[in-house]
Amino acid sequence: MAKKKKLKKTNEERILDQHGIAYQEYTFDWINRGNDALAEAEEQGVPAGSLLKTIVLNANQDPKDYLVVCLPLQNEIDLKKVAHELGKKQVHLADNKKLINITGYVHGANTPLGISFKKGFPIYFDERIKEYSEVSVSAGKIGRSVRMKREDLVSLVRGRYIAVER
Repeated sequence: MAKKKKLKKTNEERILDQHGIAYQEYTFDWINRGNDALAEAEEQGVPAGSLLKTIVLNANQDPKDYLVVCLPLQNEIDLKKVAHELGKKQVHLADNKKLINITGYVHGANTPLGISFKKGFPIYFDERIKEYSEVSVSAGKIGRSVRMKREDLVSLVRGRYIAVER
């Protein structure tokens, strides 16, 4: 029987360790299975709505006004609703080609954990995730996630709940 290879911790996992937050790490074969929330949820044995994607937004076309919204992978964001909720004139998706410069992560690896600690951007969560006691977010690498108590995550990144979908 082969030993399971221990993964090197990501910076995001180290942040959780430093703050004494319990979590489980997961890997997902995104190359062979694709970016499929239902497949990932099935593999983890958790509700699909508890797997969160991290969307980086720019407000009012201000190169210094970025924010992050986390919502279930299978849901869509309503940019007009988010702008209204936050009292912004407009918000739009950050340029994927510039994400590494904006957040320090490539598309698909953005995480509220690292962005909050590295960049200090405000973090918002879809209010519908309140129905889940645990959620999963990226661990800072594509195909890797961490699962923890929802309130531990929201508290750690000083997040707020808002309505993000029609």
